[in-house]
Amino acid sequence: MTTEHMPGLASETIGIWVAAGSRDESRETAGSTHFLEHMLFKGTPTKDAKTIAAAFDRTGGDSNAITAKELTCYYSRCLVTDLSDITALLVDMVSNSNLDAEEFERERGVIIEELAMSADDPGDVLFDDFDELIFGDHPLARPVGATKNQIRVLGHHTLLEHHSTTYVPPRLVIAAAGGATHDEVLGMVEDALAQAGVGSEVGSHPWDISSATAGAGHGRGAREVPTFQSGRSHTVKDTEQLGILLGCEGLEEGHPDRFVYSVLLTMLGGGMSSRLFQSVREDRGLAYAVNCVASQFTDFGTFGIYAGCTPENGQAVVDLALAEWDRLATETPTRSELDAIVSQLSGSMVLGLESSAARMNRLARSEIFGISLESPLDLIERVRSVTAEQVSTMAGDLMSRPKSLSLVGPQADVALP
Repeated sequence: MTTEHMPGLASETIGIWVAAGSRDESRETAGSTHFLEHMLFKGTPTKDAKTIAAAFDRTGGDSNAITAKELTCYYSRCLVTDLSDITALLVDMVSNSNLDAEEFERERGVIIEELAMSADDPGDVLFDDFDELIFGDHPLARPVGATKNQIRVLGHHTLLEHHSTTYVPPRLVIAAAGGATHDEVLGMVEDALAQAGVGSEVGSHPWDISSATAGAGHGRGAREVPTFQSGRSHTVKDTEQLGILLGCEGLEEGHPDRFVYSVLLTMLGGGMSSRLFQSVREDRGLAYAVNCVASQFTDFGTFGIYAGCTPENGQAVVDLALAEWDRLATETPTRSELDAIVSQLSGSMVLGLESSAARMNRLARSEIFGISLESPLDLIERVRSVTAEQVSTMAGDLMSRPKSLSLVGPQADVALP
């Protein structure tokens, strides 16, 4: 368990994290991680689905769950005065979910509808297509929620096995940030475990809630490291705009050069003053949205440039984006431009860490990925230590790597040069 006290706050964000995601599934079990996320809200021996929903709504806060490719999280932001009840509810859901077979069949239809909604969103399709293109046969290529056909055949027994083998320590991490002290949260968690009938154990696996153990691995087991696949894909859709995503291999989570990476992403495509925004949108009027994107995993990362434009502007946008990327690699940024980006990043870091949810997220990811926690002042100093030469060198390194291009939208003659 890992917590952070934020004096003066009347609220707390608490989450139970599982160090497993869709990446850890096989072809046969694809979709079970996301399906299980849904099922944990469907009832325990002492609470039905409506009671769980009402208990979360009563606090007036924010409660939800997320499934990602390497993580799953169940969280709630509530008043400190409601934290004991919410903690007990989350622990009960994670450790005592009914996982009823009839509820499983009903929820199957809900998830298929969710996937259909995602398939209607060109942006979701674009990013899924890009992952499928660059990761090939690797598990990271699959959508987090799997496909409709995979959900149709997913067995109830697969869900039960996934829960029994995955939702156990050391994969489980409890993280909290807000107005409660560490000792207060620890007491609430101990009480919640007792109320849930698991005490300090789930099966034969003890919950280690006494302290954080960053970098412990959390029982993930060995993972196959992916290899970036270059290429081009185009999903033709009847839309007004053409979605464009071009990119290459980037940096993994916790990479030593991550602060240089952050400066590069922001300078090239991280805001209204970024090079891509100014060049593609302001100077040429070729697109409304254009920005840099990055995905980071334990052992791999991707760097990309996203844009949405009319089909006839597609090639010009790609060419201009590559030109700006190359200019950053070949021409060292000025001191004034670097100072402006450092100021932007420093401000966004400090403002972001005023959120208890952001701090809870940071604590959990630090614990799971084994990244040392740094104070806001230390983070700012790390950003300030980045040099213009480092940014230019990294841009050149990324530019030299194999690239891929994904398109979603009307037919268009767009390619990487």
